[in-house]
Amino acid sequence: MKRNKLWIWFVIMAVLLGGCGSSSKGVEEMAQNMSKDTAAISLANTGEKAEVTGDGEVAPEDSEAAETGASGDEQAKLSEKDLASRKLIKTVSLSLETKAFDELKGELEEQVVSYGGYVEHSSFDDPQGGEGYRYYSITARIPSDQLDSFTEKAGELGQVTNKSENVEDVTLDYVDKTAYKESLQVEYDRVMELLEEAKDLDQILALESKLSQLRYEIDSYESQLRTYDNLIDYSTVHIYISEVEYEQEKNDTIGNRISNGFRSSLYGVRDFFVNLFVWLVSNLPVLLLIGGVAAVAVFFMKKLLKRRKIEKSKKKLKEEKESVQEKKEEEK
Repeated sequence: MKRNKLWIWFVIMAVLLGGCGSSSKGVEEMAQNMSKDTAAISLANTGEKAEVTGDGEVAPEDSEAAETGASGDEQAKLSEKDLASRKLIKTVSLSLETKAFDELKGELEEQVVSYGGYVEHSSFDDPQGGEGYRYYSITARIPSDQLDSFTEKAGELGQVTNKSENVEDVTLDYVDKTAYKESLQVEYDRVMELLEEAKDLDQILALESKLSQLRYEIDSYESQLRTYDNLIDYSTVHIYISEVEYEQEKNDTIGNRISNGFRSSLYGVRDFFVNLFVWLVSNLPVLLLIGGVAAVAVFFMKKLLKRRKIEKSKKKLKEEKESVQEKKEEEK
């Protein structure tokens, strides 16, 4: 009996030990599976692709390849599309020098029209009335898609001395203003519906006041967006043209030098009298005032001197009479 009991206890202990071993293996397998699942979930949340090894480790794939998932050509197309959707205001300044001033001026204005643009402002300066170098400036608005072609063509018309380009990105501001305008429009429509259903006079007046305020704000945003659209669709180009000196043959003969000197002297005399005449005419009111004051002063001065002269003569005559009387008294 005792042997049988011992054998039974031995079998029970063996079963228990075997169960513990198998359960520990199950726990380890469960832990590995949980680690695999956790790693896979964390990588899925980050958007990365990965492989799970048999040891439960995670081997992520190449992040750049996972992010792109497309060829280089597709990436280029995406970047071009993103650039095309941006709101860019472009301004170009161009300085040219030329000897054929009139030809360049006319051809430049024709090029502006041919590229679908228009002249916003122009200025012409002839400092010495045809005897000096002339200057011409023009501000043109050119369609943005034709800007590069136009500036390249304009640069071929003369000698480029300076060129600058400025690009302002207003995408964020444009998107914000568009969103604000749309939000105000939704509110405007909602208030309009309430106004149609309103029956109380005070409520109607309040809603109409609110509509006026919303309409003003909507119009303001629409005006700003139209200004942006104009600046974006038509780039601004400032062009400055300077006439340069012609290279002429020098002739230093005595006759030419005398002729040039005499002509310069005549021009100098002419300029002197012209400037004097202009000065007199432009200052005529002041000169008349000064002349009137001077005439009055001279008149009173003469009158004062005449009075003093008369008083002096009277005094002298009186002294002579007194002297004569004294002599007569002495003779007596």
